[in-house]
Amino acid sequence: MVDWGTGQYERTASELEPVAEHVASLAGLERGERVLDVACGTGNAALAAARRGATVTGLDASARLLEVARDRAAAEQADASFLLGDMQALPFEDGTFDLALSIFGVIFAEDASAALAEMLRVLRPDGRALITAWVPVGAIHAMVGAFGEAMAAVSGPTPARFDWQDPRAVTELASAHGAAARFQDGGLTITAASPDAYLTSKEHHNPLSLAGRPVLERAGTYAIARGRALQALQEGNEDPDGFRVQTSYRVIEMRRRPVPS
Repeated sequence: MVDWGTGQYERTASELEPVAEHVASLAGLERGERVLDVACGTGNAALAAARRGATVTGLDASARLLEVARDRAAAEQADASFLLGDMQALPFEDGTFDLALSIFGVIFAEDASAALAEMLRVLRPDGRALITAWVPVGAIHAMVGAFGEAMAAVSGPTPARFDWQDPRAVTELASAHGAAARFQDGGLTITAASPDAYLTSKEHHNPLSLAGRPVLERAGTYAIARGRALQALQEGNEDPDGFRVQTSYRVIEMRRRPVPS
């Protein structure tokens, strides 16, 4: 289990902020709506919703990231509060919220069905949930894959997670919980001074890298994995004078189906 409070995940969160703004714009928020940001991290989606007039609650399992989120909310005087909690056991009554958001958060739940059930449970009957998932293409996906393959060779394969990027699988899961799903794709531009500068930053600050690197170094395979990851970034680079890649993601909107009268 990765401790997302280690390192400086806020650097990655800053990189992902345009996705939160995109999702908040898609949500069609109305002033005064009650919003839950599940696995809120440093509060990107929570603050994006608060700027649009919502009353927001953020929930995350990392106490340190919640402190970052609280500081950001205080600086903006945002109508947002933040709680420590488990996204698979939300500490809220049924029907508490009008909207639930999760920007690359719920997709990491060990039990996808339980996490989705909780998101839908805390929504009012005509509420909606918006979730983002990475689409497994592009240079960043290849970079992560290089390290993932190396980790699997050392520690064995990790348990398969639910395929949030698969519309058919998501539609079936939503239906099992009495909801309908629709999808919209988006793209995130990631930049840095160079491919190596981007990778070095991740090595020093990203919680996943900080957790995995010692394992691979003990196995003597880190340098090889890093070389493959760097090659993936170099091959996908769109800026010969720096580093720029496009990363694809999918926005999943779910709404509970009306109960037949």
